[in-house]
Amino acid sequence: MSPKKKSTDLVQITKSPIPPLRQSTQTTMACPRFYVESFIKGNKSPSGLDAARGTEIHKTMAAYLSHCARKQLKMDLDTFEKFSRGAGPQAYKILSGLRDGYVCDFDHLFATEISMALDENLHPTDLIPELEGICKDSGRPAFYQGTLDGVYVFREEKRILIDDFKSHMKPFDADTEQSKEYATFIFQHFDWVQEVEFRLTFVRYRNLSRSVKYTREEVPVLIETLKAARARQETLHVKYDAGEEIEAISGANCIYCPLLSNRACPIADWNPQLQLDPVDRLKYHLWYSAFSKVNNAALKDYVDGTGKKVVLRDYNGKCYSYGPTETESDVYPLFQATADGIATDREGNPSLPIVSLLMDYAHSTPGDTGWFGKLSISGTELKSKLKAKSRAFLHQAITDTAEKVTKVKMKVSKPLDSIDEEPEDDNDEGNWEDSDEF
Repeated sequence: MSPKKKSTDLVQITKSPIPPLRQSTQTTMACPRFYVESFIKGNKSPSGLDAARGTEIHKTMAAYLSHCARKQLKMDLDTFEKFSRGAGPQAYKILSGLRDGYVCDFDHLFATEISMALDENLHPTDLIPELEGICKDSGRPAFYQGTLDGVYVFREEKRILIDDFKSHMKPFDADTEQSKEYATFIFQHFDWVQEVEFRLTFVRYRNLSRSVKYTREEVPVLIETLKAARARQETLHVKYDAGEEIEAISGANCIYCPLLSNRACPIADWNPQLQLDPVDRLKYHLWYSAFSKVNNAALKDYVDGTGKKVVLRDYNGKCYSYGPTETESDVYPLFQATADGIATDREGNPSLPIVSLLMDYAHSTPGDTGWFGKLSISGTELKSKLKAKSRAFLHQAITDTAEKVTKVKMKVSKPLDSIDEEPEDDNDEGNWEDSDEF
């Protein structure tokens, strides 16, 4: 009979420490292997310059907001310029787009760069001085943590606005895991708050933001969302500690992964992010655009000349065709057209069928008119009718009432010093819209 092992002889299982769940950890968990490399093994991401630039942008905005609050100023362009230039040339170039359009609500600004944390039971912990006296510190380890760029308090309305600055090239919706986590922070730290608005401000652009609102009634759902994310994080640590193979999933995060540079990614041979250099992809994009333009023109000429659609049937029996396709869409005319103008009422006022229906609804249901402010007229159609010289005064008057809405799309553009070619005629009514849909 073998002797019993002493307790000191037992194998010790080392568990990897689990960091608090933050925005960065949730984003990285989209690829489990990326999370393991970054947060368990500690391999540094090759995105040092991008991260440093983002940090400088956040510091600059925090300093600017604090300055405006102290001076009670909505805007201070000279100070914004000074702070932005001090952040470095890349950060300055990005922030210059925001400078002329950003207004600081100093009356309601509570704090900038404010850190919040919750423990395992979603109770506030690790309270910073600004939050002392507002809630009780549980004193337990932080399971959830984040830094809120700007917090605005509207006590009479029982709501708080969170401002989060993003330097992304492409805007995205505010309803994200980060917005849910930050809203939970506010609800758990401020027991009087009934509504939290999370707003993304895209600093590259003058007037571009996205927001989402949460109410206290949604707190149980928000908490369950956070707990589910934390459970996924803990599962990754359990699998890693058990020696299991951690899978890799291709996505936008790949460009920041430490396994990208040396092709150590387990799916490197199939990962589209590792197949071509970005410059080569742009070359293919330009080639494809030029080829597609010529190819589509030839198809249109054939259909115009023969009056027949081009039909392709694959070996699975699936059929594709190219040619005119009739579709219907709904439009809502502002005025009621007649043969020689527009219809009027007995007093000579123009008939406005849609407006009249909306006004009737506003009178009968005054509590449901908040969405009226989001209704608008397409600028493309309206401007096309205002180009006539005889309508110049009306054109200017209507232009003065327009609200600027920034939209961003990915496209290939020319350098600023290039010579513009002759503009193409986009008003050919005989053209069919090119579509990638089948």
